[in-house]
Amino acid sequence: MAKLDFLKNSRLAMGLALLIIALSAASLISKEANRTVLVWASVGELAPGQIITPTDIIPASVLLAQSAKNYFSSAAQIVGATVISRISTGDLIPVAAISNEVDSTDKRLVPLSVEITDLPIALVRGDVIDIYAIPKRDSKSIITPELLAAGVSVEQVLERSNSGSVSVLVILNSDQVISALNLITDSRLIIVRSF
Repeated sequence: MAKLDFLKNSRLAMGLALLIIALSAASLISKEANRTVLVWASVGELAPGQIITPTDIIPASVLLAQSAKNYFSSAAQIVGATVISRISTGDLIPVAAISNEVDSTDKRLVPLSVEITDLPIALVRGDVIDIYAIPKRDSKSIITPELLAAGVSVEQVLERSNSGSVSVLVILNSDQVISALNLITDSRLIIVRSF
């Protein structure tokens, strides 16, 4: 009888020990598998040529195994860096998409006044656009549109005015500014969103 009680208790003790070991192992495995890191994510669209501001980024806790090195940690100081490839809303900021080495002195912010019907609906900062110019003169002849600039980043879309025009602030290379200004004076501008 005493031998039977001893076997019962040893089985119970062994069962409890195995249960505790299994729960501890599951807890450790779960803890190791759920190692998240804080990296930067974009709040809105970021286009090439834009300078990152504090309102453009937000820290995001994500589960990245070996690929964490491809993204900027939230400890990294990326405010003031230049975007070199398009980053969509909510995307993590990849190391290859921004640079501190880009010469931002070669970029110019150019305001354009565009008729509300000549630009895409919901144009926002970070969109990449092509700008076409159509001459206003000689409206009776066939007019060929001219590509003013391609792959241009929108820095800001200002409030729509009552006059039916919208001011769009775009980022142009300094060598594009003079030719753009020459065409703008006698042309109707058409903005086409790039995808």
